Amino acid sequence: AGPEARKDAQQYMEKHKINELFQELGTRLVYERREDPNAFLLEVLEEIQKNSASSKPTEFFTSEDIITMFEMFDPTNKGEISREQYEQALASIGVETPKVNVMTKMKIDRQTFCRCIADEIRALSLS
Repeated sequence: AGPEARKDAQQYMEKHKINELFQELGTRLVYERREDPNAFLLEVLEEIQKNSASSKPTEFFTSEDIITMFEMFDPTNKGEISREQYEQALASIGVETPKVNVMTKMKIDRQTFCRCIADEIRALSLS
């Protein structure tokens, strides 16, 4: 099990989005807190598989969730948040390396936030 095996394993995990899968399963499990976590995880995996077969993205966050997230970062209703707050929002949904460029804006308005976060979530989609 040398460096080549490690590289092959890493490529396999990236190709099949294994880290993203575990991130999504863990997030849903903690969010839902079902009585039978095994049955719940099975439901989620079946949903992901069904959506994958129909090319439909599996999305955990709704547009209402994204708006609520923006409002949490904008408690004074200024209509914009700082770039640092935007980066915190990304981290809170599991985005370590953003795929969407918000340019060099120092302030992010609600519309830009919602569009960019939705795009990041789609990029993370498992199906």
